[in-house]
Formats: sequence, C-alpha cells, structure tokens
Amino acid sequence: MKTFKPLILTLVFMLLFSGLISAQNQIEATLICNVEALQNGTDAYEACRFLGQEPGTDTRDYTIYAEIGDTIIWSGQSTDGSAAIDINKIKYERGTEVFKNPFKDGTSTVVRTIKHSTRGKEDYKYEITLKINNKGKPFHIDPKVKVGAGG
Repeated sequence: MKTFKPLILTLVFMLLFSGLISAQNQIEATLICNVEALQNGTDAYEACRFLGQEPGTDTRDYTIYAEIGDTIIWSGQSTDGSAAIDINKIKYERGTEVFKNPFKDGTSTVVRTIKHSTRGKEDYKYEITLKINNKGKPFHIDPKVKVGAGG
C-alpha cells in the first residue's frame, strides 16, 4: 500500500501539469499579401491583411489577443499563390514588452512565446518585416498584441 500512494500522487501531479500545459494556446497570425500591389509601391499595411481581420480594420491597428504562455506563429502567404511571403523579423517598437527579447529573426515564419502581460499597461506595438520570396526589398507593418486583457 505504501508504494501505491506515491504512484497515485505522481499520476495526480502529471494530470494537473498536463492541464496547465494544454491551457496554453497556439495563435496563428497569417499575413496575406497582394504581391503585385507590394511590388507596385503600395504600403504593406494596405497591401496585406491578417487572416480573420475584420473588414475595414487598418492592418496597423490589428490586435492579437493572448495570454501569458501562449505562442504566436507569424507566417505569410500571397493572395494568389504567386509567391511566398516570408516573415523575417518581429521587432519591438513601443509599449509593454511581452516577450523575453525585443526582436526575433526568422526565414519564413517567426514563433514567439508570451512572457509578460499588458493588463493595465500600454499594448505591445511591434514591427513585422517581410519579403517576397525572401528576396529584395523588405516591407514593414506594425500591428499590436494585447496580453491578459481578453478579446
């Protein structure tokens, strides 16, 4: 019976721990861009939209709602499939820093995990750097992240 109690305690701990892990979300922030418009000089905030973005919302005002421990995955795609939209960097601009470091580089996607809340503080404003087919001129958009404030 004495060996049975530690086994039960271990199982209870594992169940509680797995419940905490599963409470964390993976948030996909997919940026969909009109390649022709970008190449013709249209600002990225006008040529690109986030998947699920409300119509009429300026891309610079697009806000991701998250909680501490959530992981955000930024990726891109073109509106017509003609080219790859590669996310090269997520960089802090202003507001409350919600990640461990102020920037993160990538080659086609960037993955970051939320470490700090913006509750009662200024939203995290950041800059996305993207390229078409990972070549040429970089484009930039600066949306927001709100942590711990609900959606």
